[in-house]
Amino acid sequence: MLTRFDAAALVPVLQGRQYLVIHAERARDILNVLDLKRTYPSLKLVLVGASEGWLVSDKIAAARIPVIASAVNDLPATFEQLAATQSNVGRMRDAGVHVAIGMIDDNDTRYLFNERQYAGNLVALTDVPGASGVRWGEALAMITSRPAEVLGLDREIGSLAPGRRADVVIWSGDPLQVTSNADAVFIDGVQQPLDTRQTKLRERYKDLSRDVLPEAYQR
Repeated sequence: MLTRFDAAALVPVLQGRQYLVIHAERARDILNVLDLKRTYPSLKLVLVGASEGWLVSDKIAAARIPVIASAVNDLPATFEQLAATQSNVGRMRDAGVHVAIGMIDDNDTRYLFNERQYAGNLVALTDVPGASGVRWGEALAMITSRPAEVLGLDREIGSLAPGRRADVVIWSGDPLQVTSNADAVFIDGVQQPLDTRQTKLRERYKDLSRDVLPEAYQR
């Protein structure tokens, strides 16, 4: 049962002043979301997940509802994901769906650093016969400017342009390659320290001469 406070909180959603983000994986559930849009045309909907989105990609595109998808979700981990395929993002893109790549659930968020690897995998799929991938530039956009566009934040973040927040990462090489490292990170124009416990341990133990080892190593 909705309380009057819950109902009041839904008013800006129904008026289209606030985004409604819906997690749906199965094709049938996605179609139900599209029906919701027809019933309430003012809704600003965003689909999240959409592992079976490629099955109904033409309908998603026609409804002009953007999608934030897992890039390489290709195993039927749940009943709702029986038709999952690595080509999902590429096929939705080919159908005209506005697709971004994102972290979908709590398991994904534990591996947020893998997002650029997933984008790189989508580029690699362009060389796999029968698969649908995306080009490098689009893959990069799917993890930078595209999510900001989907959520209406593109005038603030997601791209390098006058007036945007100065959040910048300088990489040692291709940012979609796992062998590349972040050489510098700026948030709101302020350079951030890159020291971690791992880097401090590396510096501590890379010189193995006995005079610099802790006492425990000298006995």
